[in-house]
Amino acid sequence: MKKKILVIRFSSLGDVILTSAAVLNLKLNFPDSHIVFLTKERFRDLVTLFSGVDEVVTITEHSSLREFTRVLLKLDDYNFDIIVDLHGNLRSWLARKALTAVRRVVYPKRRRERFLAVKRRRLPRSGPHTIDLYNNCLRQLAGSVAAKRPVLTPGGDLGAALSGLDPAREACVVIAPGAAHPNKRWPLTNFLEVASTLKDTHGVRIIWAITAEDRDELDVGAAADSDSLRLVDWPVEKLASVIAAARLTIANDSGIAHLSSAVGTPVLAVFGPTHPALGFAPRGMFDRVAEVEEFCRPCSRHGRKACYREERYCFTRLSAETVAQAAGEMLHDAAKRSPAVFVDRDGTLIVEKHFLSEPDRVELEEGSIEALRVIRRLGYKLVIVSNQSGVARSLFDIAAVESVNRRLLEMLSARGIEVDGIYFCPHYESGSDRLYAIACNCRKPAAGMAEEAADQLGLELRRSYVIGDSIVDFGMGRVIGATPLLVRSGYGRQFEKRLFGGDDPEGNNVFDNLLGAVKYIEGRQRG
Repeated sequence: MKKKILVIRFSSLGDVILTSAAVLNLKLNFPDSHIVFLTKERFRDLVTLFSGVDEVVTITEHSSLREFTRVLLKLDDYNFDIIVDLHGNLRSWLARKALTAVRRVVYPKRRRERFLAVKRRRLPRSGPHTIDLYNNCLRQLAGSVAAKRPVLTPGGDLGAALSGLDPAREACVVIAPGAAHPNKRWPLTNFLEVASTLKDTHGVRIIWAITAEDRDELDVGAAADSDSLRLVDWPVEKLASVIAAARLTIANDSGIAHLSSAVGTPVLAVFGPTHPALGFAPRGMFDRVAEVEEFCRPCSRHGRKACYREERYCFTRLSAETVAQAAGEMLHDAAKRSPAVFVDRDGTLIVEKHFLSEPDRVELEEGSIEALRVIRRLGYKLVIVSNQSGVARSLFDIAAVESVNRRLLEMLSARGIEVDGIYFCPHYESGSDRLYAIACNCRKPAAGMAEEAADQLGLELRRSYVIGDSIVDFGMGRVIGATPLLVRSGYGRQFEKRLFGGDDPEGNNVFDNLLGAVKYIEGRQRG
């Protein structure tokens, strides 16, 4: 019987986006669950882009207690197994108390630590990120945490949304100068100067994501900038597709910064009166924060409080030149990244042989050589990733894994195929070897191996693919925002039933073997 799980987060934009990791972790821990997300109506379309959400229920922006009660009465018919409160306010407390559920968990808000950070400037050296606090709910449920970064999949046709824009041919930079509160806004004139510098030095096209109130000021300051595009008050879910196609986003400490992280586009976030130590810094793998240290930072938790000094030194001492230089470095790094195909080893690339440890037993799956040749011909980096819990279970040692990997690489090299990287995780929390029986960030579906490869090989994960025969391979693809493909070789058939039941496999990215999955990639690239 499917578990029914309710997740509660009403607002605001950035906070809702940051819950995406916890929602995905819930789905990974309870793959046959039905997850309902309760939020405000203006975030409905955004939440539908989350990986793991099955249904969205909403309340109006300023719903009365009577209206809210009506929504709760309808929700009570679900008889939830678990309620996960990721908001922690009066209304979410009321929902927890009013609704039938077997278990209820609430994320820890760290009110005292944040109060001391603002009032007494006691900044922790490495405080937990808000995503970590949300994920604490998984630990309360005795679940594992694989996703530690926000992730959503933008929908819609970018070509139809922005006619005349071809991100494949021209590098685009999204600049979002808005913020929830005026005190958090770095001066628009500075953003204009940064845009001018990037156009002159890097030849990028600027896409302004602005509100109607900023339009007049922007039009005056950028009157001669005819090449730039202006997206005024665009819906967030539509803006997500635009940002996903850009090479960089520059924004204030705002929801747009988190949106950029969630779709995989590096963001340079400008922080002034707020501070990353409060747990709201963008958390994409290649994100950066532009800031200057001032004794009065942070002056408020969310940037609502007006500056008491004669000027906002946290912003006036952060020059456009400094931000433009940082943005230029990020553009240079982003231009060098390329997509990859991550291929599972046992059961996908080679024949599954339970806890394989002898090199002479390595046997390639039928069609795998041709598949790897196609990957190479398409221009993707080729990376092999595998969980090797036999080490933690004391069935074999690291040397045995490495000897099997060497044999595999020799067999591939003899057929003219070179691999860009091969990674494995020796850990298993319930293992018997104390050295490896630990919770780690590299065991699939966690992102550790993929992110290590991305760092070492210069990969762009969101344009990559993950191919494997297990639910953990499919899960890793979802965690890193890549496209996951399941094969029926190895253990694939049993996991296909667990993942999709009797649903149409053609819509679920399921293929008979590695070659079938790679042919699908080839077809997408041609189409």
